[in-house]
Amino acid sequence: MGFLKEIYYYFTSRVFWLNFLLAMGLLALIMYGLFGYLNSYTRHGQSITLPDLRGTLLDDAKQEMKDTKLELYILDSLYFPEKEPFAILEQDPPPLSRVKENRKVYVTVNASVPPPVAVPDVWEKDKSFAQRLLRARGLKVNKKIEYKPDPATNTVLQVKYKGEPLQRPEKDKPTKVPKGSELTLVVAEGSTTSMTVPKFTCRTVDEARYQLETYNLQLGTIVADETVTDESSAYIYRQSPDYSRGDIIRMGEAVDVWITKTKPGECANEW
Repeated sequence: MGFLKEIYYYFTSRVFWLNFLLAMGLLALIMYGLFGYLNSYTRHGQSITLPDLRGTLLDDAKQEMKDTKLELYILDSLYFPEKEPFAILEQDPPPLSRVKENRKVYVTVNASVPPPVAVPDVWEKDKSFAQRLLRARGLKVNKKIEYKPDPATNTVLQVKYKGEPLQRPEKDKPTKVPKGSELTLVVAEGSTTSMTVPKFTCRTVDEARYQLETYNLQLGTIVADETVTDESSAYIYRQSPDYSRGDIIRMGEAVDVWITKTKPGECANEW
């Protein structure tokens, strides 16, 4: 009983309550300081709406990031010839995300120069197959095909870049050119690959495409005047090579055309 009385007197004494209140006050101060530090460290409740940087040039985006206290990092680069060099293509986090200050924003930018790509081995391949394979690698194919006498009709004999023949790629020695480069095919011609240029004027572009296909010719550059709104239904009023001079053209070569919206007057009696 005496022990219990001592405990009772202690917990009801002024000394105990004074020490208890001091301890609670000290704990409250510690907790207040700790939460204040954590709130300041994590910037709890403070966030920024991430702007849409896509299409913005890298230098402009960096300046914008300084104003918003966000850090910009280049993650990768791709190449699209139709876009400006160093334009931002993608970003992570995505646009309009809510992020905290000093958040790292990763971007993919458009390269300033095209990356080199390996030219596929189209030597001794069919012309049409070679064209598809080259385009699949991001390369352009000149519509003006060069022909050389050879019994292997329509087979690719050589590939040229800027007028110079390319070395045929080997297994451990690839031939590379900048992505988007235009290559010219040198194709074998048989004994019956030349003809007088057919007439394509007074036809629509769709009609000319069908006619070109029957002659194994290609449609080259299309030059439209200001009246044209639908290319396929527009009429051809000029062509090159010109049929009226009796020019000779080889199968596989291209015919350039000039088009207008309405049928020219001189074509009144044409089908």
